[in-house]
Amino acid sequence: MPLFIWTGCADDENEDNEDNPVIPGRKIYIAGSDADGACYWVNGSRVELPGGDWVTDIVVVDGDVYTSGTCGENACYWINQERFDLPGTWGEGEAIAVDGDDVYVAGWFDNGSCYWKNGERINLTTNRESQAFAIGIRNNGDVYVGGYYMSNHHYYVPCFWKNGNNRSNLPAAEDGEVYDITFDEVGNMRYYAGNTTKLDNFSGYPPKACYWRHTNRTDLPLGGSSMDIYGSYANGITIDGDDVYLAGYTNRYEFYGEEETTGGDFPQYWKNSTIHDLEGGPLTNFGTGVAYDIRVADGNVIVVGIATRGPNYDDSGESACYWLNGELHYLDDDMSGELGSEAKGVFIE
Repeated sequence: MPLFIWTGCADDENEDNEDNPVIPGRKIYIAGSDADGACYWVNGSRVELPGGDWVTDIVVVDGDVYTSGTCGENACYWINQERFDLPGTWGEGEAIAVDGDDVYVAGWFDNGSCYWKNGERINLTTNRESQAFAIGIRNNGDVYVGGYYMSNHHYYVPCFWKNGNNRSNLPAAEDGEVYDITFDEVGNMRYYAGNTTKLDNFSGYPPKACYWRHTNRTDLPLGGSSMDIYGSYANGITIDGDDVYLAGYTNRYEFYGEEETTGGDFPQYWKNSTIHDLEGGPLTNFGTGVAYDIRVADGNVIVVGIATRGPNYDDSGESACYWLNGELHYLDDDMSGELGSEAKGVFIE
């Protein structure tokens, strides 16, 4: 069946573009922000979220759109266009999950990591540096939160919390962090995406993208030499049957005398342990882009993130985008990218 790909610029009329779907018969929801603040896109059409600065995650249940993010100094979430501010000074909401009538948001505030259930804050690791970036609810109601905390030895320890502050470490070569979580309910298995620092004779302890299946860590390939690539990051994870998909990027060294042809961040995704480079924008001192989240539907791979955009190395900015089966599509109509926008989460209905 041929794909019908939306390729135009986003509009502000809050229409769903059902006549021009990204994937036939599907709605693609992408959470993020642009120069006008917090928003999400439905099949490419922009929907504004009142009073927010940015949106980090999105989920749709029975037609209602749930998003997490930040408004001023508060973590917050929205149900459709209604915003709910969350307690905790200088908080940020990083991920959202819905279970029946209960809304869960993972994040952090100025005293550590936490999650909120229907607006009530549940502290995780406090009185030390710690952040929670991911949350998921198992079919049996268990609540899992992923993130990191700083140990007494000043190590960043990747971890998850189950049903409150019951914390378990995940194995790491050195430091590490968890950024996303997903479940295989049939196989009764949890998957976490993140990175761990790992000794390299050339570059010291660079970050290396990885994922954990339950507690077994799999390091992901760099896609090149560690003499050219500083490190890599896995930001988002999903599973499709027996396949594990992760979205992220590599960070490459910039070489003296080759500043306009080397260096920066380059978007990619991994299917199991095979790396797939993603088309970016023009090469700038930022690189060409970053992938933040990933989903698979009907054999199609949707990745969201940012890609550089503009006339040349010195004047290009970064814009929210998605990749459909590797093909780049921007989400806003700022051809220079100077106003700035980003896409952080995706949900397929």
